[in-house]
Amino acid sequence: MMTRLRILIVGVLGMVAVLVAGVATAASDQIQPGSLGTRSTFENIGVLWEVSGDTDLDSTMSIEFRQTGASNWNAGAPAVRAYLSIIVNGDPLGLDSWGASAMFLLPGTSYEIRATLTDPDGGSETRTVTASTRRRPTPDTNGATRYVVPGGGGGSGTSGDPFLGLQAAADAANPGDTFMVSAGTYAPFDLTTSGSSGSPIAFLGQGAIIDGAGTDRGIITLGRFDEILSDVIVDGFTIRDGTWGIDAQNTQDIVIANNIIEDVDRGIVNRRANAWESNQTICDNVIQGRTVWPASGIPSDRGIDLRGDGNVVCFNLVQNFGDCISVQPISGESYGNDVFGNDVAFCVDDGIEIDYNQANVRVWRNRITNARMGVSVQPIYGGPAYIFRNEMFNLESVPIKMHNDTTGFVVAHNSGVKNGNGYGDNGSMWRNVTLRNNVFLGTEYAFEFTTVRDEGFRDFDYNAWGTSRGTPFFKWENVRYDRIADLPAGVEDNGIEISFADLANATLPADWDVAATVGDADLRATGSQLTDIGQVLPNLNDPFVFDGAPDIGAFEAGQPAPVYGPGAAVTGPFTDVPADHFFVDEITWLANQGITAGCNSFGDRFCPDDSVSRGQMATFMVRAFNIAASSVDRFSDDGGSVHEANINALAAAGITLGCTATEFCPNDEVSRAQMASFIIRATGLTDGLGADLFTDDDGSVHEDNIDRLATAGITLGCSAGRFCPSDPVIRAHMAAFLFRAIGEG
Repeated sequence: MMTRLRILIVGVLGMVAVLVAGVATAASDQIQPGSLGTRSTFENIGVLWEVSGDTDLDSTMSIEFRQTGASNWNAGAPAVRAYLSIIVNGDPLGLDSWGASAMFLLPGTSYEIRATLTDPDGGSETRTVTASTRRRPTPDTNGATRYVVPGGGGGSGTSGDPFLGLQAAADAANPGDTFMVSAGTYAPFDLTTSGSSGSPIAFLGQGAIIDGAGTDRGIITLGRFDEILSDVIVDGFTIRDGTWGIDAQNTQDIVIANNIIEDVDRGIVNRRANAWESNQTICDNVIQGRTVWPASGIPSDRGIDLRGDGNVVCFNLVQNFGDCISVQPISGESYGNDVFGNDVAFCVDDGIEIDYNQANVRVWRNRITNARMGVSVQPIYGGPAYIFRNEMFNLESVPIKMHNDTTGFVVAHNSGVKNGNGYGDNGSMWRNVTLRNNVFLGTEYAFEFTTVRDEGFRDFDYNAWGTSRGTPFFKWENVRYDRIADLPAGVEDNGIEISFADLANATLPADWDVAATVGDADLRATGSQLTDIGQVLPNLNDPFVFDGAPDIGAFEAGQPAPVYGPGAAVTGPFTDVPADHFFVDEITWLANQGITAGCNSFGDRFCPDDSVSRGQMATFMVRAFNIAASSVDRFSDDGGSVHEANINALAAAGITLGCTATEFCPNDEVSRAQMASFIIRATGLTDGLGADLFTDDDGSVHEDNIDRLATAGITLGCSAGRFCPSDPVIRAHMAAFLFRAIGEG
């Protein structure tokens, strides 16, 4: 009996152990959502959701976003998973998270971000957070204006008694000071005083040259080795002849813009490694190094060399360095960096380097010519990194350098043409990678991937590949394949083959070490073979695709060619309003009249399909009709809005009564019916009362004004006999209404 009882007990305990083990296994498969954080730049918000569990890695994540107060949600960019066991740079990653970005947003604007985790094993959750994009710092218009001329010290900074030399000015600097630096030649200087948020210290060059005279230090030194320096602007100088053009030590919230930095070993560099740097804006500079391309080895000099989070590197011309642009952290974490609009060339190693970034780094619409590598991701620590809409021409090695077990990035809509293999991995291991809608051409294999083990997600499809060598075209997992149809299932199931002749001008130099003239190549398609056959990529396609069907490659048919480098953001038409846009004339008129500066901080996008808020409408109307300002604070709900002054002006002119007796509802969308009344009140048009021109506005309080608007030719309705009075006004239609009301009047 005792023996039998012992067996029963052991049996029951064994069953319990099995059940407990089963519960533990199930629990580990279920995702467990942790903290959700955001980091912002001027146009993008990165989301990182820490998780645990989900050991079978079958969860998914998506994000949606909308301007705070708006009604419609927009899809964010594709999400990427980082997980504990994946090997990166030889060791387990040790990070467990999902990440994604909401991109192409308005600067200085509040957004709701809705993130959704889904796991068939349980633990799914939807969470909504609010985050705001940043505004690019500008000089404090309420601060002191001080003056500087060349000299060796002295002066009080007044226009009659200016500071003599930049060091004298820097030694006297206070938050909010703006230094107007007269033309002439100046000695190097150090700044160790910080500005403050909203009151930066700004140095504005007016033809000023800062000559390092061969110094082995920084020509401009911002900060110290042991302190953080913040809120400084350096704009409009020629900085030349020294080891470091700008030695930015431990800097935060700085702007370096519109400078010429030449004859230096490093252009702009974070020389310290304290992991204190963040929110550094480096835009519209010309940076010329001393390294003659093509050199051997890997030179240590870099044109732009930043650490930290939230950095924006845009519209720079960078040439003749080892790495032209690098946002590689030496120590600490690195999140949320943006690199776009740059023109880089003659880079002995990497054109753009984002090595060791962790999450939500974004590299788009750059041109890279004459470099060893296009974009280096060796490695990304989990991701996501988004690399898209870049053009790369005449590279020695690979368009995307995927070494050191890199993981967690999306390569989409790039165009690369080079001698040798069109693309390849040089034997390195990589995973958690998506390639979509790219064009890659080479003279050897179209692609050569030799180490493609099943150690993580890889998704290659909808790309265009070509080679001038003839078959075999491809090498995948060290096996040669003659044509794209011969590749294993799951590798380019929807890809296509193209040739050099399918691009407007893809003629390469005789070899990689023969310089191509920057800008001579034209990698746009010559016909329709790449048109409308790409896969839709949420958010990544938004500013570029207008017909709902993306093309393959970096360019969309019918759009103007991109302009790169300094001034590119403001020298041409809006990048998201192609020449054949139905309202291009009206939108161009709106910009030329100063009624709009675009929808982003760099003035290169208009966002024609975005709805217009009531606050934005007030600003459009005040600028368009030259409505006088008012000091009367009419409404209780617009405090802090950038549109508040224009809302008050609109109310004082009798054009708006608000949405209630005391509120204006500045974040609500403007309906087409409301827009009719606003314009009629501003113009005073009276003809057309009672015309009843539309069938769908009966009973609307705005019907009379809608009829007046139509009688004046300001609207044609939304379709035959209909006005769609409840539909929101989009920005393109707003441009058309105002153009017809004023521009043609």
